[in-house]
Order: sequence, then C-alpha cells, then structure tokens
Amino acid sequence: MRFPFRKKPAPRWVDSADLSWTPEEPLAFDSGVSPQERASPAPAPQPAPHAPEEPIFFGPGFSSDEAFRAFVEPRAVTPEAQPEVPPPQAPSQAANTNRAPRLLLARLGIGLAQGLGLYLLLQLRAGGMWPGSDPYLFAALALAGIFAPLVFLEGLGEIPTPLLTLWTGIVAATLACLGLYHHWRIQGPEQAYAGLALAVLTALMLVTAQALLRASLRDGKIFPSYRACFDVSWSLIARLLVWGLVAGTAWALVGSGNSLFNWLRAYFPMLRLSVEPALITMPLVALVSAATFALTPAGGRIRRLAKRALLACCTVALPMLVLASAVIVLSRLHQPVSLALCLGLGVLLVLAINASYRGDARRGGWRKASEFAAAFLIVALVAIAAFALNARVAELGWTAARIYAAAMLVMLGLYGALYSGAGLIAIGGGPWMQRIEPANRIMALVLIATCLALASPLADPLRLAVDSQTARLKSGAVALADFDFDYLRQRGVRFGQRALIDMAQNGAPELARDASVALSSTLRGDVPAPTEIGANITLHTPGARLPSSLLTQPWARGSIVPPCLTTPALSCDAWMLDLDRDGMGEVLLVYGTDARWWAAVLKQDGAGWRAAASFASPSCRGTLEALRGGRFTLADPLPAWRDLLVAGLRLSAQPAPTAELPCPALSLK
Repeated sequence: MRFPFRKKPAPRWVDSADLSWTPEEPLAFDSGVSPQERASPAPAPQPAPHAPEEPIFFGPGFSSDEAFRAFVEPRAVTPEAQPEVPPPQAPSQAANTNRAPRLLLARLGIGLAQGLGLYLLLQLRAGGMWPGSDPYLFAALALAGIFAPLVFLEGLGEIPTPLLTLWTGIVAATLACLGLYHHWRIQGPEQAYAGLALAVLTALMLVTAQALLRASLRDGKIFPSYRACFDVSWSLIARLLVWGLVAGTAWALVGSGNSLFNWLRAYFPMLRLSVEPALITMPLVALVSAATFALTPAGGRIRRLAKRALLACCTVALPMLVLASAVIVLSRLHQPVSLALCLGLGVLLVLAINASYRGDARRGGWRKASEFAAAFLIVALVAIAAFALNARVAELGWTAARIYAAAMLVMLGLYGALYSGAGLIAIGGGPWMQRIEPANRIMALVLIATCLALASPLADPLRLAVDSQTARLKSGAVALADFDFDYLRQRGVRFGQRALIDMAQNGAPELARDASVALSSTLRGDVPAPTEIGANITLHTPGARLPSSLLTQPWARGSIVPPCLTTPALSCDAWMLDLDRDGMGEVLLVYGTDARWWAAVLKQDGAGWRAAASFASPSCRGTLEALRGGRFTLADPLPAWRDLLVAGLRLSAQPAPTAELPCPALSLK
C-alpha cells in the first residue's frame, strides 16, 4: 500500500527575501530611465510561487537517480533575468587616437614646417648667412631636422603627447651632437660615404629605440614582454616600408632632378615658372611623408595588411634562405665566398627566424625545422665571413668599411650563438625555440649601443682605420713603396691629415717626402693635362726647354715620381743637367719647401722617361733658395766602398748612419 505525502513542505531558507539581491547597477547611460528612478532603490523581487508538486512515493517506482537528486538537493529559485550591461572599458593608453581629423592637420603642419625649415637652412647656407654660414651648426641642425620630426610624426597619436615631446627633444639633442662631431671629423670637405654611414646608423638606432619605447608603454613596464616587442616592431617596420615607398615615389616624381618642373616647362611654357624648384619640392615631399603616417594609424587596414604581408613573405622565404645558405656554406669548401653575400644572408636569416617564430607554439613542423637549421647556418656564415675579412685585413689593413663589416659580424655572431643555444635547449624539452625571446630583447639594447658607439667618438671607424694603417707602417708590416698615402688623405679626413702631418714633421726622409706629397695633393683624383703639367714646372736652366714627351707621357703616382707630374696645381723646379756624364741631359725636378725638399732625376731611354735616381732631403734651411739662385755646382761622388761579386751577384755596401753634421754657412755670392 502506498502512502503519498500530500502535506505542503515548509519554505526553504534559500527562498527568503534576505537573500534576494541584485548586483550594483553599473554606471551606464540609459535614456529610458529618469535620474529619480535610478536613485530610488529597486524593490526586492518576491520568490516565484511553487507549482503544485506531484505526489512522490517510496516504492518500486522510485528508481531514477535524477528524481532522487532532485528530492535531496534544494531547488534553487531562478532569479529574474537582468539585462547584461557591458563592463566599462579602460581608456586606451594611446593619446589622441579619437581625434583623427585634428591629428591629420597636426601631421600636415609638422611636415610642412619640416620641409620649409630644411629649404630655408639650405638657402641660408648658399647665401652665407647664419646659421647656414656656420658649418658645425648647419650639420647639427640638418641631421636633427631630418630625423627628429619623423620620430614625432610616427609616435603622434600612439604615444602620450608629453612623453613624445620629451622623447623627440632627447632625440634632437643627441642627433645635433652627432652632427657636430660628424662635421668636425670630416673637416669641411664633403664625404658622401661618411654621411651615408651616419644616416644608416641613425635610422637603425632610432627605429629600435622607438619600438622599445612603444612596447614598454603597451605593457606598462620598462622591460616589455616578447609579444609586445614583436607586435610593435613588425608593425613599425611595415609602417616604415609603406612610408618609404610613398615618400620615395614622391621624391622621384617631383624632387629628383626637378623632373616635374622640367616637364611643366617643356609642355606648358605659358606658365612661366620662375619659382625656385626646391621651394616647392621639399615642402611637397615632406607633406606627402606626413600624410603617409596619417594613412597608417595603429589598427588601420593598410598597416595591418602590410604587416601580414611582410610576415608571410619572411616566413615563406625562410626555407629558401636556409637552402641558399647551405649551398653557400658547402661551396666555401671549393671557392671563396663574398663577404657581403654572407652578411646579407645572415641578416635575412635573423629576420626570417623572428617572422616565423612569432611566439606561437602551434606552428607547423617545417617552420620549426627551418628555424632550427637557420640558427646554426648563421654561425656558419659568420665563420666564413670572418675568415674572408681576416684575410683582407692581414693583406691591406683595416678600413672604415671593414670595421663596419666587423661590427656586423659581431652582432650576427651573437644572434647565431643565442639562437643556436635556444635550439639546443628546445631539444631537451619546453616550447620550441622559446629562448630567443629574452635573446631578442637583450640584442635590441646591444644594437642601439653599437650604433651609437660607431656614430660617436667612442668607436669611430675612420679614426680606428687611420690608427691601424699608421701602426702597420711603423711596425714594418707594409713597405713604404706599397703604403697607400692617398687613403689617409682622401678617406682618413681629419685623422688621416693629422697622421700625415706627423709623418712629414717627424718621420724619416723618405717617409716625410711621401707624406708631404700626399698632404699637398688635392682631394680630386683628376689627371692633369700636359698644359697643366707644363704650368706646374718652373725651368731654371737658361735657354733650355722642357721636352714635350716629358709632359705628354702618362705618369703613375709613386714614391719617386714628383707630384707635379701627377697632381694638378703642384709646383716643381726643374734644371737640365748631365748628371751621369753620358753626354745627354737629364731633368732634375725639385719639390717641397725650404724646410724639407726632395729631388728626382728623370732620364729618357727607349721606353720613354723614367725616374732614374733621387736626392734625399737636406736637413739645413736655405738650401732650396740657394739652388734656385744658381749657387750650386756639379761635383764628382766621394770614394765609396767597393762592391762584392758573389756568384755573379753584385752586393753594395751601405754606409753606417753617422751623427748629423752641422750645417755649413751658406755663401750669399
């Protein structure tokens, strides 16, 4: 017999009004509710009435687990559904991102000011007015005026304005100091290669520093995470690629050779364009540059597409770069490999590894294998390039270009060592190649420090190259006849000129002669015409004339050849004398100053004119004036040591050095 429980159960504790509450109302604007209604407390909802329960029996029919669980567990009351209100979003750290029209006008104004400022600076330099008349101030303002506005334009709207202004000021002050030092070291004459190296170092340093700053702001800490560094860096690189493409196209259309103005003058002569082309081209290119930054804001479509395309291209190129690098490494066993090729492949491998890694553990196996192989190939390429560079340095010494290559080798070697270590650690366990994350953050700081050192007096490649070349000469590693004095004059700028002055004043007679010739030569590499050579030579023999064959013969620069034969505007004094008593006259060419002068004897034979002998520099003043005044005579040589004939070979004795004799009193008659 079944006994149903028909008595209504007592109210449960969970259904009491004390436990009926709603979350605090979020701060959201609701146009349908008045402020008074929002201020009044909402009445507590009453529990919903229970539906009449079905009779429950204990017996054979009570066999369901769900029914038992529903019986023993308290039945929760479903509260009244509340409308979901989205939580308030924190304001973005990017400054002024919601004011696109105002940012566009600000960017265009900055670009126009940059273009007009650079044009005005160039005009003041051409007119000889301050500050263009001061070469040091001009170099400082030019370098800061080119790069500092670009830093501000790139960060505008993405970096808080006060911080961006402070950062731009620091960049401008640093670049002004580097510009001052750059002009001081080149000492006036234009050195295109030195200016190009400074521009590349400055750009690389600023891009890396700007990426680290924005990554730190994104994470809110000084040392940002790898993910923040990766996203910001590749987004910045993609933006700069778009900017470079647009700005370069604008310069090619309106700036390079004033092509736009030439086209307008040719096809529309009625316009009568009399305005200075640079007054239009420079501000116009600067405006296009500023507008490009406005078209690629953070989160913009162009910027996202450029970043994705760049990452995809670098990732797909990684296996091909690995294959090409492996072929280069294997071919090194049979033939030499270009130093520039190894360095270029190493840089591309570093970029491709980072593009493939991305901090993503779910990438494909071919990407992981390519990353692992590329890390060790970087080490192999660096080793090959180091052997090639060492061979060149051992043969010809250090130059500025080789020092830059050595700096690249050191950086790539560090990348290769750290990435190879990350690959070996990943074999033992853990996420694949994860250790490159701290390596990249460390190497970013090392890269900034290296660029700053190379662009400053700390490790100036020009100074280091000149010191290396002069050390090779002093140590005897290179013969005097093989030493490249023109490198010190042409490429060594201030440091090379100082080294040449020291050689000319304190060096041995032969060394002082070549250094003096190099100092007196111009920076041009022109070959003088025969008329210029004739104008350089003053003939002191009465009634004699210089042979035309002497002036028309091509002369190669050498330690014995007088510089008046190879360099324009360098003078020599000449005498027609028979110095070897063969009945034919030789040409005695004398060059130098009264403090130190040298002479060369030119003799003609069947092959033409040649430098047959030379006279060492006398150590007494007044001798050159006496020679020019004709107060000299020809004398027979003093008796010398006899030679030795050994197996048909003649050996001549060299007199031992003696103390310098006092200078004789020169006769004025």
